[in-house]
Amino acid sequence: MEQQSIEFLRRLDKYLDEAEPKLIAYRRQIHQHPDLSGQERNTARFISHVLAGAAIPHRIAANGCGIITDIIRSPDPAAPVIALRADIDALPIQEETDIPFRSNNPGVMHACGHDAHAAMLLTTALALKQEDNLPFSWRAIFQPSEEEGQGAQQLIQEGALENVDSILALHVDPNRQLGKAGITPGPRTAFCRDFQIEVRGQGGHAARPYATIDPIAAAAHLITLIYQALPRSADARDPMVITIGMIQGGHTSNVIPDLVTLKGTIRALRREVAIEASSTLERLSEATAQAFRADIKVEFRNLLNGMANDELTAHAWAEVAREFLGPENVVSNDPPSLGGEDFADYVARVPGCMLTLGVAFPDRKVTPLHTATFELNEAALLTGPKLLARCMLHWSRKRARV
Repeated sequence: MEQQSIEFLRRLDKYLDEAEPKLIAYRRQIHQHPDLSGQERNTARFISHVLAGAAIPHRIAANGCGIITDIIRSPDPAAPVIALRADIDALPIQEETDIPFRSNNPGVMHACGHDAHAAMLLTTALALKQEDNLPFSWRAIFQPSEEEGQGAQQLIQEGALENVDSILALHVDPNRQLGKAGITPGPRTAFCRDFQIEVRGQGGHAARPYATIDPIAAAAHLITLIYQALPRSADARDPMVITIGMIQGGHTSNVIPDLVTLKGTIRALRREVAIEASSTLERLSEATAQAFRADIKVEFRNLLNGMANDELTAHAWAEVAREFLGPENVVSNDPPSLGGEDFADYVARVPGCMLTLGVAFPDRKVTPLHTATFELNEAALLTGPKLLARCMLHWSRKRARV
């Protein structure tokens, strides 16, 4: 590695080591004050305040819920522009941990690590701002509404990818120990389509169901049909899952209601499979409506793309990670997940890669993402900014040699 790069990394590591208490404080501040998707104004204001204090020019998104920094230019006009993205929204979960900085917002929790993502990117931006002679230009993107699959498109429309050559992101992984990472080229997440089903009947007395059209009975049958028929209608070699995550209907024990609402999600590794599953769901709903004389309406959200890591970017980042963490600590053959990730919308436009960063505790049972007891090992957070900066440096130097 050339001397200039070595000196840059030495200064960067010194700054980040000294900034670790700030990094943890940022994470705890964001964790304690979580915002749901589409409501991240307080989080955006906090991030904006820190960026402004470091004289990093930026703009707040049109709805006040996200932030895009200006491109911080390298002295080299031919230097590549690399964007870094972190999601900042929380989930509608009541936190059940006993940490002193647990959520102050009832029913809302950072149960997916977005607080850590935002804090790591914020600290990375502050570190990079210390340097005025970088071989790459950079931009930071603090994105809202990842959990609803809408924030990436919003910020892209607001210019987040203008003049950007590549994009990088981190995601915490409670299944990996401290000091370990996953960087796998190719497909990483599923095509996702959320849906809502309204089962409308005719309510009445619980003692006389024959005088009603019972939407609870129809909804129960439909759920069973979905779980039985949909998996049997799909090729087992094409991974696909459908889950009903919400049921609402009725107010008391002795009244049959007029309406039951279901919400769920379809996940598949191929777009065609997700679309076919959507058609099957509509068909099953029509059959159930006819059988129960109910009115059943199915509404779908837009289909979220599956995310695939760019091959060249992923290989470059894996090379850096192996050098930094040790070859035995970097996995590059993880199977794709049926989870959703709207980072897919960025990498569909520019080459990009997402790394998974180990945040497990060595002496505690793994607590999964999206659960009320999710915790992460803050000792892992400093690894994120160091890896991001090293990958940016390596990627820009490799591109310069091409």
